[in-house]
Amino acid sequence: MPALPPGPVSLTGAIWNISSRAPRALFDELGDLPPLAVQLLYNRGYQENGHIRRFLDGPLPPHDPYLLDGMAAAVSRIAEAIQGKELIHVYGDFDVDGVTATALLVEALAMLGATARPYIPERFSEGYGLNCEAIDLIGNRGPGLIITADCGTCSADEIARARSHQVDVIVTDHHAWPHGEPVATTGGLSAQCAAAVINPKKPGSGYPFQGLAGVGVAYKLVQALAEEMPDRLPSPEKFLDLVALGTVADMAPLRDENRAFVTDGLVALRQTKRCGLRVLGDIARRPIESIEASDIAFAYGPRLNAAGRLAHAELSLQLLQASQVDEAEALARRLDALNMERRRLTDLVIAEASDQVDPSAPLVFVVGSEFPVGVIGLVASHLVKTTGRPAFVATSINGTVRGSARAPEGIPLHDVLATQAGTLNSWGGHARAAGFAVDPDRVHELREGLTRTLAREDGRLPIGKQLEADCRVFPHSITWGTYEMMQDLGPFGESHHEPRFVVENVAVAESRVVASSHLAIRFAEVGQHVDAIWFGRAEVREQLPPSQRCDVAFRLNRRSFGGETRLQMLIDDVRHAANV
Repeated sequence: MPALPPGPVSLTGAIWNISSRAPRALFDELGDLPPLAVQLLYNRGYQENGHIRRFLDGPLPPHDPYLLDGMAAAVSRIAEAIQGKELIHVYGDFDVDGVTATALLVEALAMLGATARPYIPERFSEGYGLNCEAIDLIGNRGPGLIITADCGTCSADEIARARSHQVDVIVTDHHAWPHGEPVATTGGLSAQCAAAVINPKKPGSGYPFQGLAGVGVAYKLVQALAEEMPDRLPSPEKFLDLVALGTVADMAPLRDENRAFVTDGLVALRQTKRCGLRVLGDIARRPIESIEASDIAFAYGPRLNAAGRLAHAELSLQLLQASQVDEAEALARRLDALNMERRRLTDLVIAEASDQVDPSAPLVFVVGSEFPVGVIGLVASHLVKTTGRPAFVATSINGTVRGSARAPEGIPLHDVLATQAGTLNSWGGHARAAGFAVDPDRVHELREGLTRTLAREDGRLPIGKQLEADCRVFPHSITWGTYEMMQDLGPFGESHHEPRFVVENVAVAESRVVASSHLAIRFAEVGQHVDAIWFGRAEVREQLPPSQRCDVAFRLNRRSFGGETRLQMLIDDVRHAANV
């Protein structure tokens, strides 16, 4: 959408883009609604009266799972496996999405009477997705069935390997469908055929919503199984706690049925009987009883992901399925320690990678010989935020350069990598996040090819650090009423972002450093009941002396401490006011 011209450069160096005001006619048509709510929804793509009314009526109900191509074949093959007492392996991914999808399928299959075992590859030695060594290990246990969770779309060779062991494969996945037909699914079960491929992004699938996370696709399979065997699986909704975790952690768009999954999943999480999540919430100081989507994104998700990044994702799977508090506490503390180490390593790699950034290039392309593979995606995300450009961060592993790529909104990363298919050994992912592998002697060729491709995008995309804000607000509107109205529009996440506001020309009344690195500020024009904090920015205190007038970009939240709950401005940026 068009944005107002940027103002002065801020203390972080970011250019602020404040969204244009919605059309006057829309406010007139929706005169019974708070104007701020209309503006926030307009900014998120709900730009007609009917669209906004439907959003406010509540989340869409789930779509019929049988609209997913391959669902009927998958249900039939699973029923056959249960009837024949075949061993079923659930083969997942090592991130939160894959782990929650794995847990969901294993638990649901057990309720249906199946013998189901999880298999999650080790990131460093096996890499993402199906691999032939794991297939051989599974195949040596005899004929059976593999159901993938959050992987498998591009695994034609591995599926053929499984078939050679008389093991069928059902793919449940949500990753982007590459050019061509990656997995054969036509006709009978030939050596090259999967028993079924369930992926909402499959061409011609016809499913109404392509934005499901991997755990969402797994849940649709469980919904279909529950329809066929309701006596054994009467309430698939019991798994919505896992669906919410994986959907938010994987940054799936919180639209369409994902919004319903997360809305209902948060309720399920607050009541969950999974003692591992309760203990993890206590350790993270984000109690499960009051969990919000932001808590998943910034507290639960990083700790659950840390296992797959630095150790083995089985630790997170064990935590989700723990039945004893002592076991859960030990696992949660291990995950918390791994997360602290993950943060330390990420900071080290960011510092080294930042030195390699070419400010004149349309992309960031960094290769380190000893970057820990588990953090390169996080480093790429950081570089996107600080440069406003697509970032490709890679490291050498066993003679291959493996990398993670991230991109700002507006750049179809999957399509960008597709232009270099002849150079890459493998690649895959989403529009804004992907992985790739390339031979060391072709790294320069890859960099040059990506540079040429992205140079064509360069002219229409902003370069440099950008801050997007919804609208300007007056100081007197920073109230509990505004916060509660905003919460009615949640949950917030990918493609339905948490609102960010700008309040202009307010004076610093006082400031103080807290916890050695954060800056707490009180603004003269903002009510005494509102706290404001700028995390990690204690060093700018001298630039914001008392009486300094400034513009503040912030998000609105609540803070509970010592039995008291206060409204809090979470500051994202500050700039000196232009109209002093």
